[in-house]
Amino acid sequence: MKNKLMFYVFAFLIFISCETKNKNTDTPTTGHVWIAADESLRPLIEVEERVFESIYPEAHLDFIYASEQDVVKLMLSDSVKLCILTRHLSDKEKSHFDEIKITPRYSPFAKDAIAFILNNKTTDTTFTLLQLSKILDGTYSSWQEINPKAEDKDVQIVFDNAGSGAVRYLKDSLLNGKELGKQCYAVANNPAVIARVENDPHSIGIIGMAWISDVDDSISHAFLKRIKVANLVPKDLMNAQSETMKPYQAYVALKQYPFWRNIEMVNCSGKTGLGTGFAAFIASDNGQRIVLKAGMVPATTPVRIINLNSK
Repeated sequence: MKNKLMFYVFAFLIFISCETKNKNTDTPTTGHVWIAADESLRPLIEVEERVFESIYPEAHLDFIYASEQDVVKLMLSDSVKLCILTRHLSDKEKSHFDEIKITPRYSPFAKDAIAFILNNKTTDTTFTLLQLSKILDGTYSSWQEINPKAEDKDVQIVFDNAGSGAVRYLKDSLLNGKELGKQCYAVANNPAVIARVENDPHSIGIIGMAWISDVDDSISHAFLKRIKVANLVPKDLMNAQSETMKPYQAYVALKQYPFWRNIEMVNCSGKTGLGTGFAAFIASDNGQRIVLKAGMVPATTPVRIINLNSK
Protein backbone atom coordinates (compact mmCIF):
# COMPACT_ATOMS: atom_id res chain seq x y z
CA MET A 1 0.00 0.00 0.00
CA LYS A 2 2.81 2.35 0.92
CA ASN A 3 4.60 1.59 -2.36
CA LYS A 4 1.41 2.24 -4.29
CA LEU A 5 0.96 5.61 -2.57
CA MET A 6 4.55 6.56 -3.36
CA PHE A 7 3.93 5.62 -6.99
CA TYR A 8 0.94 7.97 -7.21
CA VAL A 9 2.88 10.78 -5.53
CA PHE A 10 5.80 10.24 -7.90
CA ALA A 11 3.46 10.14 -10.94
CA PHE A 12 1.70 13.32 -9.76
CA LEU A 13 5.03 15.14 -9.39
CA ILE A 14 6.06 14.10 -12.89
CA PHE A 15 2.67 15.30 -14.21
CA ILE A 16 3.06 18.68 -12.49
CA SER A 17 6.62 18.98 -13.78
CA CYS A 18 5.49 18.27 -17.35
CA GLU A 19 2.61 20.74 -17.06
CA THR A 20 4.94 23.45 -15.77
CA LYS A 21 7.39 22.71 -18.55
CA ASN A 22 4.65 22.90 -21.19
CA LYS A 23 3.37 26.19 -19.80
CA ASN A 24 6.85 27.70 -20.07
CA THR A 25 7.61 26.54 -23.63
CA ASP A 26 5.60 29.14 -25.49
CA THR A 27 7.47 30.99 -28.22
CA PRO A 28 6.68 34.30 -29.96
CA THR A 29 4.41 32.42 -32.40
CA THR A 30 3.30 29.24 -30.57
CA GLY A 31 1.80 28.20 -27.26
CA HIS A 32 -0.86 29.68 -25.01
CA VAL A 33 -1.03 32.89 -22.98
CA TRP A 34 -3.60 34.84 -20.98
CA ILE A 35 -3.80 38.61 -21.53
CA ALA A 36 -5.97 41.07 -19.61
CA ALA A 37 -7.25 44.10 -21.52
CA ASP A 38 -9.27 47.22 -20.81
CA GLU A 39 -12.81 46.49 -21.98
CA SER A 40 -13.05 49.86 -23.73
CA LEU A 41 -10.48 48.59 -26.27
CA ARG A 42 -12.17 45.26 -27.01
CA PRO A 43 -13.29 45.82 -30.65
CA LEU A 44 -9.74 46.64 -31.76
CA ILE A 45 -8.04 43.89 -29.74
CA GLU A 46 -10.43 41.21 -31.00
CA VAL A 47 -9.49 41.97 -34.61
CA GLU A 48 -5.75 41.96 -33.81
CA GLU A 49 -6.16 38.62 -32.02
CA ARG A 50 -8.14 37.07 -34.87
CA VAL A 51 -5.59 38.03 -37.53
CA PHE A 52 -2.59 37.00 -35.39
CA GLU A 53 -4.05 33.54 -34.71
CA SER A 54 -4.92 33.07 -38.39
CA ILE A 55 -1.29 33.74 -39.34
CA TYR A 56 0.08 31.61 -36.48
CA PRO A 57 -2.37 28.70 -35.98
CA GLU A 58 -0.28 27.24 -33.13
CA ALA A 59 -0.67 30.45 -31.12
CA HIS A 60 -3.60 30.61 -28.69
CA LEU A 61 -4.41 33.93 -27.00
CA ASP A 62 -7.06 34.08 -24.30
CA PHE A 63 -8.24 37.55 -23.28
CA ILE A 64 -9.87 38.72 -20.08
CA TYR A 65 -11.74 41.97 -20.75
CA ALA A 66 -12.31 43.99 -17.59
CA SER A 67 -12.17 47.49 -16.15
CA GLU A 68 -8.78 49.19 -16.03
CA GLN A 69 -8.79 48.81 -12.27
CA ASP A 70 -9.46 45.05 -12.43
CA VAL A 71 -6.88 44.52 -15.18
CA VAL A 72 -4.20 46.03 -12.95
CA LYS A 73 -5.38 43.93 -10.00
CA LEU A 74 -4.96 40.79 -12.11
CA MET A 75 -1.39 41.79 -12.85
CA LEU A 76 -0.55 42.64 -9.25
CA SER A 77 -1.94 39.28 -8.10
CA ASP A 78 0.23 37.53 -10.74
CA SER A 79 -2.91 36.08 -12.35
CA VAL A 80 -1.72 37.45 -15.70
CA LYS A 81 1.67 38.67 -16.83
CA LEU A 82 0.49 40.71 -19.81
CA CYS A 83 -2.13 43.40 -20.14
CA ILE A 84 -3.30 46.14 -22.49
CA LEU A 85 -3.92 49.52 -20.88
CA THR A 86 -4.11 53.22 -21.67
CA ARG A 87 -1.61 54.21 -18.97
CA HIS A 88 1.65 53.21 -17.33
CA LEU A 89 1.66 51.51 -13.96
CA SER A 90 1.91 53.91 -11.04
CA ASP A 91 4.99 53.94 -8.80
CA LYS A 92 3.03 52.10 -6.14
CA GLU A 93 1.93 49.42 -8.61
CA LYS A 94 5.41 49.15 -10.09
CA SER A 95 6.91 48.53 -6.63
CA HIS A 96 5.33 45.05 -6.69
CA PHE A 97 7.46 44.16 -9.69
CA ASP A 98 10.53 45.87 -8.23
CA GLU A 99 10.31 43.42 -5.34
CA ILE A 100 10.43 40.41 -7.67
CA LYS A 101 13.15 41.98 -9.87
CA ILE A 102 10.99 42.38 -12.98
CA THR A 103 10.85 45.59 -15.01
CA PRO A 104 7.54 46.11 -16.85
CA ARG A 105 8.04 46.59 -20.59
CA TYR A 106 5.70 48.93 -22.45
CA SER A 107 4.89 48.54 -26.15
CA PRO A 108 2.70 51.43 -27.42
CA PHE A 109 0.80 50.56 -30.58
CA ALA A 110 -2.14 52.97 -30.99
CA LYS A 111 -3.88 56.14 -29.85
CA ASP A 112 -7.42 56.01 -28.53
CA ALA A 113 -9.90 58.70 -27.49
CA ILE A 114 -12.82 59.11 -25.14
CA ALA A 115 -16.14 59.90 -26.80
CA PHE A 116 -19.20 61.56 -25.30
CA ILE A 117 -22.44 60.19 -26.74
CA LEU A 118 -26.01 61.49 -26.74
CA ASN A 119 -29.54 60.29 -27.41
CA ASN A 120 -30.70 60.84 -31.00
CA LYS A 121 -33.43 63.20 -29.75
CA THR A 122 -30.99 65.46 -27.92
CA THR A 123 -30.66 68.90 -29.53
CA ASP A 124 -27.74 70.16 -27.42
CA THR A 125 -24.83 68.38 -29.07
CA THR A 126 -21.87 70.72 -28.53
CA PHE A 127 -20.00 71.25 -25.26
CA THR A 128 -17.02 73.28 -24.11
CA LEU A 129 -14.46 71.76 -21.76
CA LEU A 130 -15.70 74.03 -18.98
CA GLN A 131 -19.26 72.79 -19.46
CA LEU A 132 -18.10 69.18 -19.41
CA SER A 133 -16.16 69.68 -16.19
CA LYS A 134 -19.21 71.27 -14.52
CA ILE A 135 -21.47 68.47 -15.77
CA LEU A 136 -19.12 65.77 -14.50
CA ASP A 137 -18.48 67.27 -11.05
CA GLY A 138 -22.19 67.98 -10.48
CA THR A 139 -22.05 71.79 -10.67
CA TYR A 140 -24.53 71.54 -13.52
CA SER A 141 -27.29 69.12 -12.59
CA SER A 142 -29.91 69.98 -15.23
CA TRP A 143 -29.94 70.58 -18.97
CA GLN A 144 -31.29 74.09 -18.39
CA GLU A 145 -28.05 75.03 -16.64
CA ILE A 146 -26.18 73.98 -19.78
CA ASN A 147 -28.61 75.73 -22.13
CA PRO A 148 -31.28 78.11 -20.72
CA LYS A 149 -33.59 77.14 -23.60
CA ALA A 150 -33.46 73.42 -22.80
CA GLU A 151 -35.94 71.43 -20.72
CA ASP A 152 -35.50 71.57 -16.97
CA LYS A 153 -34.51 67.90 -16.77
CA ASP A 154 -31.74 66.29 -14.76
CA VAL A 155 -28.55 65.38 -16.61
CA GLN A 156 -27.55 61.73 -16.20
CA ILE A 157 -23.92 60.74 -16.86
CA VAL A 158 -23.37 57.07 -17.70
CA PHE A 159 -19.99 55.34 -17.92
CA ASP A 160 -18.78 51.79 -18.43
CA ASN A 161 -17.91 50.47 -14.97
CA ALA A 162 -16.80 51.38 -11.47
CA GLY A 163 -13.12 50.87 -12.31
CA SER A 164 -13.33 52.75 -15.60
CA GLY A 165 -10.09 53.89 -17.20
CA ALA A 166 -11.98 56.57 -19.13
CA VAL A 167 -13.36 58.08 -15.93
CA ARG A 168 -9.96 57.88 -14.23
CA TYR A 169 -8.51 59.78 -17.21
CA LEU A 170 -11.21 62.47 -17.11
CA LYS A 171 -10.84 62.92 -13.35
CA ASP A 172 -7.10 63.45 -13.79
CA SER A 173 -7.19 65.64 -16.90
CA LEU A 174 -10.47 67.55 -16.68
CA LEU A 175 -11.50 67.55 -13.01
CA ASN A 176 -8.01 67.93 -11.52
CA GLY A 177 -8.59 64.91 -9.30
CA LYS A 178 -12.07 65.89 -8.07
CA GLU A 179 -14.70 63.17 -7.70
CA LEU A 180 -17.65 62.75 -10.03
CA GLY A 181 -21.00 64.27 -9.13
CA LYS A 182 -23.87 62.20 -7.74
CA GLN A 183 -25.64 62.13 -11.14
CA CYS A 184 -22.88 59.90 -12.60
CA TYR A 185 -23.64 56.18 -12.86
CA ALA A 186 -21.61 53.08 -13.73
CA VAL A 187 -23.16 50.29 -15.78
CA ALA A 188 -21.54 47.04 -16.97
CA ASN A 189 -19.57 47.89 -20.11
CA ASN A 190 -19.46 50.14 -23.18
CA PRO A 191 -22.39 48.48 -25.04
CA ALA A 192 -24.48 48.97 -21.88
CA VAL A 193 -23.63 52.69 -21.94
CA ILE A 194 -24.81 52.91 -25.55
CA ALA A 195 -28.05 51.08 -24.69
CA ARG A 196 -28.72 53.39 -21.74
CA VAL A 197 -28.15 56.55 -23.79
CA GLU A 198 -30.28 55.22 -26.63
CA ASN A 199 -33.24 54.92 -24.26
CA ASP A 200 -32.72 58.05 -22.17
CA PRO A 201 -32.83 61.45 -23.96
CA HIS A 202 -31.47 63.20 -20.87
CA SER A 203 -28.28 61.16 -20.53
CA ILE A 204 -24.68 61.64 -21.67
CA GLY A 205 -22.56 58.54 -22.12
CA ILE A 206 -18.79 58.11 -21.86
CA ILE A 207 -17.28 55.38 -24.05
CA GLY A 208 -14.03 54.38 -25.72
CA MET A 209 -13.53 55.49 -29.32
CA ALA A 210 -12.92 51.87 -30.40
CA TRP A 211 -16.64 51.05 -30.12
CA ILE A 212 -17.68 53.58 -32.79
CA SER A 213 -14.56 54.36 -34.85
CA ASP A 214 -14.73 51.63 -37.51
CA VAL A 215 -17.58 52.79 -39.76
CA ASP A 216 -17.13 49.71 -41.99
CA ASP A 217 -17.67 47.35 -39.07
CA SER A 218 -21.28 46.19 -38.69
CA ILE A 219 -21.27 46.56 -34.89
CA SER A 220 -19.82 50.09 -34.90
CA HIS A 221 -22.16 51.06 -37.74
CA ALA A 222 -25.16 49.79 -35.78
CA PHE A 223 -24.08 51.65 -32.65
CA LEU A 224 -23.69 54.92 -34.59
CA LYS A 225 -27.28 54.62 -35.82
CA ARG A 226 -28.52 54.37 -32.24
CA ILE A 227 -26.79 57.44 -30.75
CA LYS A 228 -25.12 60.76 -31.59
CA VAL A 229 -21.49 61.64 -30.88
CA ALA A 230 -21.09 65.00 -29.14
CA ASN A 231 -19.01 67.82 -30.60
CA LEU A 232 -16.39 69.32 -28.30
CA VAL A 233 -14.96 72.82 -28.32
CA PRO A 234 -11.35 72.40 -27.12
CA LYS A 235 -11.58 75.66 -25.15
CA ASP A 236 -13.55 76.93 -22.19
CA LEU A 237 -15.64 79.42 -24.17
CA MET A 238 -17.76 78.99 -27.28
CA ASN A 239 -18.84 81.44 -29.97
CA ALA A 240 -19.99 81.31 -33.58
CA GLN A 241 -16.41 80.93 -34.83
CA SER A 242 -15.43 78.19 -32.39
CA GLU A 243 -13.98 75.07 -33.98
CA THR A 244 -15.79 71.91 -32.91
CA MET A 245 -14.54 68.37 -33.16
CA LYS A 246 -15.48 64.75 -32.59
CA PRO A 247 -13.06 61.90 -31.81
CA TYR A 248 -12.13 61.43 -35.47
CA GLN A 249 -8.90 59.79 -36.52
CA ALA A 250 -7.30 62.98 -37.88
CA TYR A 251 -8.07 65.07 -34.78
CA VAL A 252 -6.63 62.35 -32.53
CA ALA A 253 -3.54 61.96 -34.75
CA LEU A 254 -2.88 65.70 -34.53
CA LYS A 255 -3.60 65.65 -30.78
CA GLN A 256 -6.25 68.32 -31.31
CA TYR A 257 -9.10 66.31 -29.82
CA PRO A 258 -8.69 66.98 -26.09
CA PHE A 259 -9.25 63.48 -24.69
CA TRP A 260 -6.82 61.19 -26.51
CA ARG A 261 -4.66 58.54 -24.84
CA ASN A 262 -1.98 55.99 -25.75
CA ILE A 263 -2.76 52.27 -25.89
CA GLU A 264 0.09 49.96 -24.95
CA MET A 265 0.81 46.39 -24.05
CA VAL A 266 2.44 45.98 -20.63
CA ASN A 267 4.64 42.89 -20.27
CA CYS A 268 5.56 41.83 -16.74
CA SER A 269 6.50 38.24 -17.58
CA GLY A 270 10.25 38.82 -17.49
CA LYS A 271 10.71 36.58 -20.53
CA THR A 272 10.32 36.41 -24.30
CA GLY A 273 7.35 34.35 -25.38
CA LEU A 274 3.95 34.47 -27.05
CA GLY A 275 3.10 37.77 -25.34
CA THR A 276 6.14 39.49 -26.82
CA GLY A 277 5.31 37.91 -30.18
CA PHE A 278 1.81 39.40 -30.11
CA ALA A 279 3.24 42.77 -29.00
CA ALA A 280 5.63 42.66 -31.97
CA PHE A 281 2.76 41.82 -34.32
CA ILE A 282 0.47 44.68 -33.24
CA ALA A 283 3.41 47.07 -33.64
CA SER A 284 4.26 45.63 -37.08
CA ASP A 285 3.00 46.92 -40.43
CA ASN A 286 0.14 44.37 -40.44
CA GLY A 287 -0.90 45.18 -36.88
CA GLN A 288 -0.72 48.93 -37.50
CA ARG A 289 -2.85 48.63 -40.64
CA ILE A 290 -5.53 46.97 -38.51
CA VAL A 291 -5.43 49.99 -36.16
CA LEU A 292 -5.72 52.34 -39.14
CA LYS A 293 -8.61 50.35 -40.66
CA ALA A 294 -10.41 50.43 -37.29
CA GLY A 295 -10.52 54.24 -37.50
CA MET A 296 -7.98 54.68 -34.71
CA VAL A 297 -4.45 56.09 -34.78
CA PRO A 298 -1.50 53.71 -35.22
CA ALA A 299 1.65 54.40 -33.24
CA THR A 300 4.08 53.92 -36.13
CA THR A 301 2.20 54.00 -39.45
CA PRO A 302 1.55 57.60 -40.57
CA VAL A 303 -2.05 58.74 -40.91
CA ARG A 304 -2.76 60.54 -44.17
CA ILE A 305 -4.44 63.85 -43.38
CA ILE A 306 -6.07 65.80 -46.21
CA ASN A 307 -6.89 69.50 -45.85
CA LEU A 308 -9.95 70.59 -47.82
CA ASN A 309 -9.93 74.34 -48.42
CA SER A 310 -13.19 75.88 -49.56
CA LYS A 311 -12.85 78.50 -52.28
